[in-house]
Amino acid sequence: MNKLLNTHHVEEARLFAIIMTFCGGFLDAFTYIQCGHTLAAAQTGNIVFLAAALVNHNVIGIIDRCGAIILYIIGIIVAITFQANIKYWRIFCLFPILIIGGFVGAMSEDFPTYLSVGLVSFGLALLNTAFSKIEGLGYSSVFTTGNIKKSVVFGTEYLYHHRQQDLKIAINYFIVVLAFTLGAISSAIIQPFFRMKTIWVAVAIIFLTDIFYYSQKVHKTN
Repeated sequence: MNKLLNTHHVEEARLFAIIMTFCGGFLDAFTYIQCGHTLAAAQTGNIVFLAAALVNHNVIGIIDRCGAIILYIIGIIVAITFQANIKYWRIFCLFPILIIGGFVGAMSEDFPTYLSVGLVSFGLALLNTAFSKIEGLGYSSVFTTGNIKKSVVFGTEYLYHHRQQDLKIAINYFIVVLAFTLGAISSAIIQPFFRMKTIWVAVAIIFLTDIFYYSQKVHKTN
C-alpha cells in the first residue's frame, strides 16, 4: 500500500491512477455496448463515428456523438471552474459521475442514448481533469492511446540506456493501460447480466475512492 500511496501529492498516487483508469475503461465499454456504440470519453473515436454518421445521414448517430463531444468539453470547463473556486475541488469533480451513474443505471434500455452517453461524458470529463497525473507524470484516466505510447517509449529508452527512472515511468504507464483494459473487460463481462445497472459497479468504486481520497487529504493536512 505504501508504494501505491508513496507520493507528496495524494491525487498523483498510483492507487488513484489505477482506480480511475479502471473506471474509465469500465464506463467507456458500458456506453459503447449499452448506448448505441458511442464512447463516453474517447472523443477521437466519436469524431470518426460522427463522420460516418454524417456520410450515412444517420441523424441519431450525429446527435449522439455531438452530444458526447459537447458535454465532454463542458465538463472540462466545469472542472477548471471548481479548481479555481473550491479547496478540495477534486472531491467535487467526482460528484457528477456518481449522480449521473446512479440515474442512468436506473433507466430502461430504451432510454435515449444521446442523454445517457452525453451525461456520462460530462462526468468523465470532470474525473479525467481532476485525476490526470501519476507520480508527477501526465496520463489519461478515460482513454489509453497516449498511455500505451508513453509506456512503450520509456520502456524502449530503458532498454537502450538502462536508466532506472525510465523503467519506473514505463511501469507506471503500463499499470494504467492494464487497469483500463481490465475495466473494459470487466464491464463487458458483467453487462449481459445487469444491463444498464452495470454502471452502478463503477459508481460504487468511485464513491468509495472519493471517501478514501478525502480522508487522505484531511490526514495530510493535519
